[in-house]
Amino acid sequence: MLAVTLGAAAAGSLAACASDTAPTAEFRSPHVTDTPAARNVRDFGAVGDGRADDTAALAAAAAVGDQPLVMYLPAGHYRVTAWPELPDYATILGDGADLTTIVHEDDGTLITLRGRQRVRFVRLGFYLSGATGTAAQLTGCFRCTFESVVLRGNHLAENFPRYARQRGVVLDGNTGGTAFIDCDINNFGYGLVTSCIQNYVTSSKFTSNRISVLGTGNDNNAGLALANVEFVSDKDPRTTDRHVVVDGAANDWWFTNVWFEGAETALSIGTDRGGPAQFGMVNCKVAARSTCLALTRCRQPYLANVLFDPDLDTPPTELRIDPDGCPEGTAINLVSGSHDDIGPHTFPDGWHVLGRGGRYGAHFAGTVVAQAVRSDADVLQVRDHDGMVTAAALPGGTWLSDRADGGVVLRDSTGAYWRLTVGTDGAVRTSSLGGQRPRS
Repeated sequence: MLAVTLGAAAAGSLAACASDTAPTAEFRSPHVTDTPAARNVRDFGAVGDGRADDTAALAAAAAVGDQPLVMYLPAGHYRVTAWPELPDYATILGDGADLTTIVHEDDGTLITLRGRQRVRFVRLGFYLSGATGTAAQLTGCFRCTFESVVLRGNHLAENFPRYARQRGVVLDGNTGGTAFIDCDINNFGYGLVTSCIQNYVTSSKFTSNRISVLGTGNDNNAGLALANVEFVSDKDPRTTDRHVVVDGAANDWWFTNVWFEGAETALSIGTDRGGPAQFGMVNCKVAARSTCLALTRCRQPYLANVLFDPDLDTPPTELRIDPDGCPEGTAINLVSGSHDDIGPHTFPDGWHVLGRGGRYGAHFAGTVVAQAVRSDADVLQVRDHDGMVTAAALPGGTWLSDRADGGVVLRDSTGAYWRLTVGTDGAVRTSSLGGQRPRS
């Protein structure tokens, strides 16, 4: 009898592995407390085999009125045509983003939250196959959370542009405090679309989206903070055009410890309509095929410890700054993966740049003190674009010009300029330069 029992068990295990049916209703996650508060969708008729329509079962499990809801979806594939209304403070739990999968094959929006507070989605996977589908839209919501959630669309290079309008998550209507923690948002036309501020992404990954993050609205509102996030894609230009786009007047955008690779342009910030009030990147790595970072319009951009790298053999434009849209900014310790350094010509005159052993574009207010560290060392030096010293302040305070034709230029009371030079006989002479301020 024991042998027969073991044989039957083994046959049952093999059959389960060979079939595509989901685990039976008796399965209970060790992560979910077995209390009446945790409503198992299997108890309400959900099958989870990827073929049956589980829409009605999920709606029945979520029907708690205005009471707090904890709804549990055991491992399985749940095909649905709509998502139930959720109350404030609802928690939707699965057994893992690759074990509990919700499949939505239609167009339109699957999950719609309006005016909700602290709704949580945990350990779930959502797969959309409708050409214009949206996984979730939050309007006027506060402090909602996606934790260990995978959102996956159907966009690939091979089918572009068929799914280019698919969207992962849309945040609008002044939704705030939304957090994406340990999430994956993959294969959408638009991974995350936001017209709101004070929302957060951390320890997450955007993969193979046509545009991963879009800040839109042109109303000085859209903003986002991202920390410890990856943006990746393949080498096919049809897959990913840009990872991050801010397409008009917006609020604060901050990137900390963020990795970019696999796009024509990694970040495109601002348009002729406007850009962020603040934009910052700290401790980031940015690679792209064409342009790493394009700053078209932005107030107070701040870049620190950013590495720019090529995606292909041909070096990209590492940093493109519109001098009219971004006349002022700060750049500290930027590193080029293709050149010795990022040249000073990259930055408009109003930028403050601290590079490898040099600072340029700085503006000083108040008393500036330059002190000699040795009696034989210049206090200050002026060099040309080739690095040759053309003038210096000596340790004793003497101003020295090393150009014979340089001399000193003075302006008279009528506005005319004169150059003072010295001949080989030691005589000082003047030569008229006219009324135009000389450049050399």
